[in-house]
Amino acid sequence: MVYATTFSRQTLCTIMKKIALIIITGLLLLSCSKKEKEFKGDLYFKLIDIGSFYGTDEKIIERFEHTFDSIRYSKIARKEDLEVIRVFDILKANNLLKSPWINLKTESDIIKIYLSESEYEKVKKFERNKLINTNQKVELEIKVTELDSGIYYSNKISEIKIVNGETYWRK
Repeated sequence: MVYATTFSRQTLCTIMKKIALIIITGLLLLSCSKKEKEFKGDLYFKLIDIGSFYGTDEKIIERFEHTFDSIRYSKIARKEDLEVIRVFDILKANNLLKSPWINLKTESDIIKIYLSESEYEKVKKFERNKLINTNQKVELEIKVTELDSGIYYSNKISEIKIVNGETYWRK
């Protein structure tokens, strides 16, 4: 009788460990998954905007990387410097350093979205001056993956519409 009770406790313990392992693995997978969202907004133009190294020579990227490494390990690195380096590291880890991007004005914010080349081809033809002169704007519906806080990537623009309205921009 004692042997049967011990066997049952061992079996129960083994089952509980397996269940705990499954639950922990599931929670880890859910917490590590990239968040997908859909945004609606207007194409927003910035005349001067630094977002990636799109169209940049590899030597320039290497120089920036060297400079960032120096700043990263210095004792006087400012919070703003470390944020730029953080974004650089995320873009590099996701192979987006040379990716094109757009700015999207949503109801609540202006966000930068990195795009695949094929999706960028769909929006690069829009010219700020022409849209302003014709009192039009470009509305987008776009599916994005949030790579990190405030860093978005898309390879799917769901809808592009040219409508009457003000095109937003800044210098």
